[in-house]
Parts: sequence; structure tokens; C-alpha cells
Amino acid sequence: MTRFRGLLVVLLGLSCLALTGCPWIKYDVIALSNTSYDFGLNDMPWAFQVWNSDPSTLAKMSFVVSTNQPWLTCDPKLGTSTGSNGSDGKKVIRVTVNRSGLSAGQHKGTITISGNRLVSKQLQITLTSEGSTNGSGGWALRNIVADYAPPYLLEYSFSLGDENGHSVIAEPAQFQVTCKEDATTIGSETGFQLAKGANKQLLAYLVLDYTYSMANISANGDVDGNGRSDAIDAMESAAKDVFLDALSQDAQVGIYEFHREDLAPMKVADFSTDRAYLKSRIDAIWTEYVRNFPAATRCWDALFAATQEFSGDANARKDEQRAIVFLSDGRDESSTHTYQEAIDGANERGIAFYCIGFGAELDLTALQVITSQTNGQYYSASTVQELGERFQQIISDLGGQYILRWATLKRTAQASFLPSFTLELAGHSLNYAAPSTAVYNPVDHAGDPLLGKLRMAISSSAAATTAFLRATYVPRYITRLSLRAASAQPFDVSLVSATDGGLCDDAAWNLIVSDDPEGGKRILVESDAPDNFDTAIPYAAFGSILKFDFDVPIDDPATAFSALEVDNTIYDGGQSFDIDWPPHP
Repeated sequence: MTRFRGLLVVLLGLSCLALTGCPWIKYDVIALSNTSYDFGLNDMPWAFQVWNSDPSTLAKMSFVVSTNQPWLTCDPKLGTSTGSNGSDGKKVIRVTVNRSGLSAGQHKGTITISGNRLVSKQLQITLTSEGSTNGSGGWALRNIVADYAPPYLLEYSFSLGDENGHSVIAEPAQFQVTCKEDATTIGSETGFQLAKGANKQLLAYLVLDYTYSMANISANGDVDGNGRSDAIDAMESAAKDVFLDALSQDAQVGIYEFHREDLAPMKVADFSTDRAYLKSRIDAIWTEYVRNFPAATRCWDALFAATQEFSGDANARKDEQRAIVFLSDGRDESSTHTYQEAIDGANERGIAFYCIGFGAELDLTALQVITSQTNGQYYSASTVQELGERFQQIISDLGGQYILRWATLKRTAQASFLPSFTLELAGHSLNYAAPSTAVYNPVDHAGDPLLGKLRMAISSSAAATTAFLRATYVPRYITRLSLRAASAQPFDVSLVSATDGGLCDDAAWNLIVSDDPEGGKRILVESDAPDNFDTAIPYAAFGSILKFDFDVPIDDPATAFSALEVDNTIYDGGQSFDIDWPPHP
């Protein structure tokens, strides 16, 4: 009798396997790109993939994403997959963390992927909190980088994210800012300002993918019948009409492309502010470089080459916001450089990688490593239509960068302190306190607070050259600036507007240009009321002042001017300016 019952159970089980209605049958078909991730101190979102590993067993897998910690959020929370390829293949899940209120130390959480009659899978998430960066309502300060420098400067660059991990973009004047040295709030005589990251000059390289995965018409379509895939068209359109058109006028952009494994990536355009020129170079890539031969990827080589285009000059680096924007599916088997070498090249020069992941064979691991380790960002685009949206997100995130700077009045080692600050906006309060290892010692960053610093940032295109006179530090009570500029080539001079980060907007400042007896031009910039120090450039400010336009290309920036001198005799308070000229390589 016992044998009969056992045989009956086996027969019923075999019958049930042939049916889809057996409630105790569970399908082990959930596949994950990762089983764990450590955010460390990084605040940038991370992503992993979920897909159906066995569509022959279960044609369509529906799943739910859940977390066990309030500081851990996933988006989307629902999804379906019919396999590992196609539009309903691998699904990208975006993960964000919020350290608001977390105590100092390591915290662990779990992401669970489950579904009706599915064997659940889990990812283990770890993060580290310093217990010093706190937000409210899900808002948080992200990627805070401190820079202490002469003369007695403290500077913090960071971005601000909302509860969904999106960048918060607001005018600096909308924030209420409180800066402290130990427990003491700094006074009005200390020069402090909150500025957009755009006040520093943006230098960016676009690294564009023309490999087969992008150019494949059968996979990506060719709606307009121009012989190029919709993916290529969308990438070019987004790069030209979304990315380039949104930048400030002093932003310099260069272009690399990669399209086959037997050729090194090609530099299409050097750094230039000429938007029309850059767009024309993008339009020329398919016919001049690809020539109907899209093949395999050398993305890491292209990224490494782009990092080497940025100057190693430490002075220039402090005045620049550096980024490389690129597309990739993360599968690169042909490069001679590793992605770690690209990371090292970027970190040596202060460059952030912004990556749009696109393609049917997307491999997230390397892409997330190179973006997170360079304080950049990863974006997933699952369709051609999303490419433009992701370029717009990059612009938003670049626009969501802020810089807080103040010049301490303390001068001795005995006056060393731990800095902190609070930002308040729209009912949200965000706090930062430097860790105990980041004590500010004024003696280590001593300098002459009356000596201002200027530099000239120059770029050329095939038809023209543009130069921007920028201040990296301005002493107190500067209501005038006078200089002599001479060149073998004719040039025009104009004030940079406040919308482009200009310190001397033409609404409240005057520009007077005249011939100089020694040759060249005498250039005077002064406020509407130069004898009133309330009209001065803010103390310790940084940003663009003047734009110089040449109607010819100048290949060597050091030859743009035969003379560039500041007239410091106009100041009677001891102020003066040095100009970093000629530029360092």
C-alpha cells in the first residue's frame, strides 16, 4: 500500500509538470547582472539588469523589485522579460541611496527580485556613511569634493539630488547658505559665495560610437531612409541639438569617434567653443571616418585618448569643470588600453565620465565602475528615442553642479578649524561637516589676499579663435580692471554676460576699448559707479570677464597675443593682478 501511494504521488507530480496551473511549481528563471554592490561613499545612482534566463520554460517572466531598507530605492519596481535580447529582454533597474540621518559607519541592505511562482533572487547592497552629510525629504548633497588653496580659500564642489536621485537645479541666490568654522558662523566680512559649476569653464569631450551595434539598421531602423541607422541619427542629433546648444559660450568641446577594431579611435575635433564648427565635424564623421565600415568596439582606447587631451596644468584644472560624455554597451574586446587605465587617466586630470549605456548586449559592470570611480554618472537608454533624453539628463546633471567658496580670515596654526556648511532651499535643509581628518590649517594655505589671479582660456576652430579672460580669484573692492592686449591678428572684445557666468555683466559694467600708444589695445572694464565699493566684483569670486574673438584660426594658443599685461597702477588699496600667460601645456 505504501509503494502504491508513493507511485501515485510521483504520477501526480509528473502530470502537474505538464500543466501550468500547479501552484507549488516555481520557476528558477530570474537572472541578475550582479549579486552585490558597495556604494562606499559614492552617492551617484547605480544600475543592474534583470532578465528571463529560460524563456523556453517560462515565455514571459513578470517580476517585482523590493528593498528592506528605507535608505534604499529601486526604479522601476515592476518589470517583464521574455529573454536576454530585444526590447523585452534585459531590464535595467536604477538604484539610489539616501544617507540622510544614517549614523557613521557601514550599512547593509537587500534588494529582492520576486514574482508569482518564481524563485526569488537577492542583491546585497552596502554603503558607508560619515554621519556628516544630512538632507531632508530625501534630498542629499552628492559627490562633495573639497579643495583648500591660497590665499586662505576653502572651496567645495558638489551636486544636489532630490528624492528620486534627479539633480536639483536652482539659482544660487535662491539658497540660504550658512558657513561655519568649528561652531562659529562666518561673518559678512568673509568673502563667501555659492556659484553654479558653470562659473568654472566646462571642458568636455564627446566620444561617439559608430560601431556595428549602433549602425545596424535591422536592429535600430532607418525611418528616413538615409542609409544610416536611427540610432546613429539620434546620437548625432542629441549631441548637436541637445548637448552643444545647451552649453555656455565659454564651454570648450572636443570630439572622438570609434567604429572598428583594426583602427585606433580618431580625433574629429580639438577643443573649441565654435558650435557651428563642432556640429559640422559631427556631420562629417560618417562619410569622412566611418565610410560604411562600422565594426567592433575600441571604447576604452577612445576614452583613454580623450583623457590625454586635457591639460596637466594644475592652475587650469582648478578653474575647469572637466567631463567626457560617451556611448557604449560596455563590451570591448579590442582595445589596447583597459578601462582601469581610462579611469586612472581621468582621475589624474580631474575628469568625470558620463556614460549612456545603449545596445542589445549591454554589459553594465565596467560602465558603472568607470562612472562611479570618476564621480560621473551612468544613464541607460533602452530605445533610440531615449538617447536624446539621456543627453538632456547629462546637461541637467552638469547644470546641477555647485561650488561654495569662502576666504577665511584666520591666519595662524592655532586658529585651525573644522569647516561645515548648511544649504536651505524650498523647505529642505542640507548639512555638511568635514571629517576629522580634514582640518583646515590657515598656515598651509597662506597667500597674498590682495593679489588677484587671471588666466586666458583659448580655443580655435577651422575658421576662428576665441579667448576668454577668466578670474580664478578676485581681491576685495575691484571696481576696475585695465589691461593692454596686442596681437598680430585683429580681434574684437566684449563683456561676458551674467547668464554665461560673467563677473562684469554689461548691465552694470562698462567696457572701454582704445588704441594703446605702445601698440595693441587698451581695455578698461569698470562698474557704473567705480568709486562705490558696493559695485565691486564679489570678494574671492571666480568666472569669466572678457571674450576675445579672432576671425582666423590660431593653432598655438601661446601665439594669440604678443602682449598681455595688467595695469595695476589704477589701484590705491594695494590690490594687484597676475595673469597666467602664456598658457601652460
